[in-house]
Amino acid sequence: MTTWRCSFAIVTVLLTVMIAAPHMAAQVPGGATKPSMTAKLIDAEKKAAARAATVEVTTVGVELVDPALSMEKPVSGQGHLHYQLDKGPIIATPSAKLSFHELTPGPHTIIVMLAGNDHKPLGPQEALNVTIPKAMTTVATPAAAAPEKKSGY
Repeated sequence: MTTWRCSFAIVTVLLTVMIAAPHMAAQVPGGATKPSMTAKLIDAEKKAAARAATVEVTTVGVELVDPALSMEKPVSGQGHLHYQLDKGPIIATPSAKLSFHELTPGPHTIIVMLAGNDHKPLGPQEALNVTIPKAMTTVATPAAAAPEKKSGY
């Protein structure tokens, strides 16, 4: 092999490795992409002031589907989300956006977990924290003092 061809081959291999390396890190045996997710609160302060919280989730390597479609049998590349507010009941849904309303004042934790169609964890889980402010108390004041009606006496 000539020096030029050898150099070209080395550069080609290096470029291939550099391009493929970020994608290889997310691979699991068998060539499937390892599922991952990120969860965030949307407009956290504004929603908290309204006694609410909205979570938005982004997933990679898994299609969010209703587990009933597979009769709750695991299917590679499919899953759904489990949301749980303060150790309450788990909400299983394929929805990547979910809102909680009428939250009580104080701190709350929302757990979001990626689950397979059989409801078993697929690994990723995140905890989001939100604090609902105490209700503002308003002092009742008389309506803008209506002008007194004077009698004509």
